[in-house]
Amino acid sequence: MFMSDYSSTRWFSMTRFQLSDHLRVLSEQLGAAEIPAGRPITRIDNWALARRAVPCLVGIPTSHPILPDEEPIFTSELFYLDPEKHAARTFSRWYELGKRAEPGFWDERCWRPL
Repeated sequence: MFMSDYSSTRWFSMTRFQLSDHLRVLSEQLGAAEIPAGRPITRIDNWALARRAVPCLVGIPTSHPILPDEEPIFTSELFYLDPEKHAARTFSRWYELGKRAEPGFWDERCWRPL
């Protein structure tokens, strides 16, 4: 299969070159196994491991650079999760893990039977 070099070809709203660079940085950060210091990190409370087509988190963010505070979200794909260090790394950003959701918390609030 031939992959086009056109910048209009997008994955995750990025060209394939931007995506490659982003994944390289993600790989380097995960390889270092240290949470970056000095950068604003979005906190996520009432978090739980969830599924889309890939593992992700569901929770209520605080200080997310794009999304409003206190509105439930599903994160992008989850690459790193360490509840003991209160840290998670998704495709798009680091999260500080706040309070973990109680079992059934999201079932009662978001999902309805079909």
